[in-house]
Amino acid sequence: MQPILSTDNNTQQITNARPEINGFKTKKPVINEEKIVLPVEMASMVPLKTLIGKMIYKSHADLMTLTDTLPSMSDVEKKRQILNYATFVRKQFLKLLVLVKWAKNARDIQMCQNIMAFLANQNQIFQITTDYLHKIHVELPAARLREFDIDTAVDVLSTGTYQQMPSKTKDLFAVTPLSDAAVLETFQNMNDLIRMRMLTTEVLPLPMQHYRIENGRIYLKIENEFEVTLTLTGQGEDKKWWIVSLDIFVEATEGNGGEDVDFALNDKQKQHLRMNAQKQLTPPDDSDKHKFMFFPLVNLYDYLHLCCLNMQLEILYIQSAILSKTRWINQLKVQMDADRSKLTLIYWGGESAVSKWARPHCDEKKSTTVEISINNEQEKQTKDMNITVRDEFKGLIQKAGIGASVALSDISLSDRTKVITSLKYPKNDLEIVWGGSNDLYTTRKLLDPLQLNVEKLVQHITNYHGKHIIDKFRTLLESQKEFLEENGLYLAEENIEVDKDTFRRPTLIIRYRHQKYVSIETDARTGRVKASEASDGCSEGDVILRSLEERLQTDPANIARHLIWLRSEVVIREVISLAKQLNLQSYHPSQINLRPDDIIKLFGDSSLKPEEKAKTSLPPHCVFLQFPQFEEWYFVIAIIKNEFRSCLCCLNKIYDQSNLYQGIVDVIYIDCDQMWRDQFMPSETVTATNKRRLSCTAEHTPALKRRKTSAIEQMTAVDK
Repeated sequence: MQPILSTDNNTQQITNARPEINGFKTKKPVINEEKIVLPVEMASMVPLKTLIGKMIYKSHADLMTLTDTLPSMSDVEKKRQILNYATFVRKQFLKLLVLVKWAKNARDIQMCQNIMAFLANQNQIFQITTDYLHKIHVELPAARLREFDIDTAVDVLSTGTYQQMPSKTKDLFAVTPLSDAAVLETFQNMNDLIRMRMLTTEVLPLPMQHYRIENGRIYLKIENEFEVTLTLTGQGEDKKWWIVSLDIFVEATEGNGGEDVDFALNDKQKQHLRMNAQKQLTPPDDSDKHKFMFFPLVNLYDYLHLCCLNMQLEILYIQSAILSKTRWINQLKVQMDADRSKLTLIYWGGESAVSKWARPHCDEKKSTTVEISINNEQEKQTKDMNITVRDEFKGLIQKAGIGASVALSDISLSDRTKVITSLKYPKNDLEIVWGGSNDLYTTRKLLDPLQLNVEKLVQHITNYHGKHIIDKFRTLLESQKEFLEENGLYLAEENIEVDKDTFRRPTLIIRYRHQKYVSIETDARTGRVKASEASDGCSEGDVILRSLEERLQTDPANIARHLIWLRSEVVIREVISLAKQLNLQSYHPSQINLRPDDIIKLFGDSSLKPEEKAKTSLPPHCVFLQFPQFEEWYFVIAIIKNEFRSCLCCLNKIYDQSNLYQGIVDVIYIDCDQMWRDQFMPSETVTATNKRRLSCTAEHTPALKRRKTSAIEQMTAVDK
């Protein structure tokens, strides 16, 4: 049934038209057609009457508002408002007139909109119908009833059980358990099979020669590393090893800085490790070509041993990182490479002048560097393998077990190199390189898998390095023994200990004054040279000793000069201390401003070093003692080249254009030794004393040397 659109004229023509048959008009046919009323589709339009009504209402409302507001306006304003209202309303009604004229054809447009909406609705209905039919087509096969299993129904109804069940269903039911005797017999058979396999075909690595077979399994254990349990699976002769259990024994020990860290593997890591270890027991795809070159137990050991070494290296890294932030803060630097196969430890905060000077090894750039890495001995052995193939092949085969002797007896000469490479141990191990050398100067194993303690390793290395610094100091001083004794310095014996509680580490003791000793040692934690007073009585103070430490730290090769500097510094301090008791005012050279000519006049050219001549400054170990009664007179005492020089000088202030100077008016040079002899020694004993000086023993020599530096005693004799 289709929608029909017709006008009155067309309807009349259809009604009046009568068909003719053989020239005769028939009766009017009855047409039964039912008209379809299409739904009205407004398409965002409004009826015309609604628009006209709203227009009239709006105009009337504005007019009423205008009539209410006009009385309060002036005449000009009234006219303006009336004109605005009339103009606005006129424009609106003109628009309405245009719209009414256009609406003459609105009926045809409305009919087109209705037809288009009707067709769109019909298209949507058609689309929904096709989709639903397709859905029925897809779902209908699944909804049909399957054919009945008539044969199985007849068997069950006639016999009471299923007669045609598939044999695969037997695997779904529990197997009948074996008896205890059958279980023991099975275990015994498995033990015999594994034992025969180990004796005839298997090649064992050297560290896994000791094993245990029981309960159908073989137990392979490496102390402090791992324990693996294997059994045989498969049919016929092609049986393969299967890992039953795997335990890792690598762990950190207590008291090494990492006891709070859990190094145990979690379940996921254990499963991953076991899967990779199982792959080592699986032969490669090209095993037919090299069937005599595949050693599953050797591959298993190499893989697990390498994993344990990596775990040990990680433990050492964590311990080192903890130490660098706690007990060894700012003194230990820790570095791990990107492959996590080499751990680098830099102690003492890096290299220093004294650590390079007294390095135990030849590598100057790595004097304080320790490298712990997993070495590969297999690569080193390959270089010289051709020479040792003949000698080592037979020994390695015998050590690998009877199975290796049987399996590898007929291999070619070209494959023997590969066999030696695979079976020669050790292959991988933790290697310690200190300063470019493997020598750690000890027979003890510093990295024991049972006691992994990186602090123990660092302490041994730092203690030995510190001992080597002291030993080199001692060797250098012993080579300059005559020079030291000439300058009043004496090296104590190595076994002399002034204080047993203090000198536990290697210590160097030097006597620089009468009953005054200085102790030189190294701090194993920081690597700095430490100097302390080793004799009883008052100390010389921390300032002088700290200065001595800095000199030894930056310039260790000139230790003799530094000790002479210490001796001269102490003597000058003793002179100043005793001068205060005599009521003499002491002045440091920095407080005396002399011109270069006066300095040369006072001490001479020999008192100045080459670099000091250009600066023309006073000697560093010098003191000016002012007499209280005569303020212009000074008693000058200086130590130049470890010898006393003394004089009396009169100083006056001289004003220059640029500065204020003190000029020398008069100088009296004093020979203290001659004055001592004239004052305290008879003339007849002077000659005998000189002879006795040539043959004096080592016991009297220090007394003679001290006489040069006992300035305060000489000064006291002069005052008397």
